[in-house]
Amino acid sequence: MGWSIAILGVLTGIVWVTQALRRFDLVTAKGQALLTYLAMTLLAIPFLVSIVAPFALVFAMIIVLNQMHANSELIAINAAGQSQRRTLGPFLGAGLLASLFVAWIAMWAGPASMQKLRDYTTAVRADVIANIAQPGRFVEIDDDFTFHMRNRVGDGSIRGLFIYDARDPDLTYTYTAEQGRFIEALGKTLMVMENGTIERRRADSGASTFVAFGSYAFDLSTLQPEVSDRPYEVGERTFVQLIETPADDPYRAENADRFTAEIHNRLTTGLYPVAMVLAAFYFLGFPRSTRQTRFVAVITALFAACLVRLAGFGAAGVAANSVAAVPLLYLLPLSLITVFAFAIAAGVDPQLSPRLDGILRSAAARIADRVRRSPLPGGGAR
Repeated sequence: MGWSIAILGVLTGIVWVTQALRRFDLVTAKGQALLTYLAMTLLAIPFLVSIVAPFALVFAMIIVLNQMHANSELIAINAAGQSQRRTLGPFLGAGLLASLFVAWIAMWAGPASMQKLRDYTTAVRADVIANIAQPGRFVEIDDDFTFHMRNRVGDGSIRGLFIYDARDPDLTYTYTAEQGRFIEALGKTLMVMENGTIERRRADSGASTFVAFGSYAFDLSTLQPEVSDRPYEVGERTFVQLIETPADDPYRAENADRFTAEIHNRLTTGLYPVAMVLAAFYFLGFPRSTRQTRFVAVITALFAACLVRLAGFGAAGVAANSVAAVPLLYLLPLSLITVFAFAIAAGVDPQLSPRLDGILRSAAARIADRVRRSPLPGGGAR
């Protein structure tokens, strides 16, 4: 399990970084705090872990079995009369734990985190102050509405205000002020400006009127986007919420097939870690006497395990588009588990081809030679 956890951490970190970079505009363009940015990106981790965990387990399993081959442990175990079924036991146990873990994420943790992420995203879009309080930038908050401030000081006040408001087709307003402050009053967000001017310009005649003020409150609540009452998507609902959504619910009635496919997909997600473990063990769990056959076994085991999960993703996609394909969600993983389990129990050796080993090794040698001959970034060869 140690290898599996380590690989899971590395793979999750890599995938998380790619997702986090996609949301970096929360800090740069939206002006959100770093903690908000981290909270939103970390909420994607449960979903990422549910995808990566079975692959991490298979990678760790391949490393362990390959080491056992290198040390001739599998040959010794086989010579001592122990069957493949007993050797499979610890790996199958790890697969069952991974299945329970993945099923828990699919049923509850993943959708719950996606709901939280949805709520965070809505809050960020509705945070007018964070969107406009960006010193030194001309920020277009709405159509024909631009806000600028020179800087923001430690007490929360801001300096050097400029507001351009052309939302009214008949009148254009330009506000300038030496300083200002955001306040919340009577359920509204106000910008209280001090020592400034207002220029009002008519669109038809171009006539302008200037007004100087000592204090003026600008209502920012008009810039607040309307809170969407859009319901949670099918993938954002926990398993219990999917089941308990009434059949006459407008959203469910409109997406009845998607609800059905999602419910059954959640029920079968936990089967794939076991299927992947059996697939990898079948191609790598039998004793190998030479390095050549081990090399092919490693490649084949990795390919077979990955193919099992990719087939599951494909089946889920087909079922989402056609409810008639829902039985495939059960048939595919259960068939794979049955076939691989029977082959292992019966001791059916896959008899990997030495010719395939030669092809793979030749391809690997050509790739390594090309990498070795490629020039370094600073010039010269490796």
